[in-house]
Amino acid sequence: METLVQQQRKLSLKNACVEFMFAYQQRNVDKMLSFCDEKGTVDFQSLGEAGKGKIYELGKGIWSALIDCFPDIDNTLDAAVAEDEETVRCQVVIRGTQKKDFADIPNKGLRFDRDHIFIFHLNDKNKIDDIRISWNHEDFKRQLGS
Repeated sequence: METLVQQQRKLSLKNACVEFMFAYQQRNVDKMLSFCDEKGTVDFQSLGEAGKGKIYELGKGIWSALIDCFPDIDNTLDAAVAEDEETVRCQVVIRGTQKKDFADIPNKGLRFDRDHIFIFHLNDKNKIDDIRISWNHEDFKRQLGS
């Protein structure tokens, strides 16, 4: 049985991750980063080795590009589960309409709607220090006509 301290820690973890996703919904990358450790890592798993890097570098770049290319980008957080006292798994649906070329996907004005899994690891200061994100990249590209 969990102690009250463990329950409070898990709630605190989940709140940080929910706030991160809310900042993403607001298209506010700086606010997203404010919940992260400056030395934290990110792994956009569906992109392979090219998707691994630092949150404040690669993460910031990809999220900024997504917001620029999909100005109506939005997300719905379906579930946030504290798996332990350091890890939160979020199931999220992200959607948006493409208005500019994004990476190797030319703009055709199409819309995507795709499930994503975010696995957040938080340090003892309640800052996100690792994010692993997965989605079906082939279906994402297919929805955008690529």
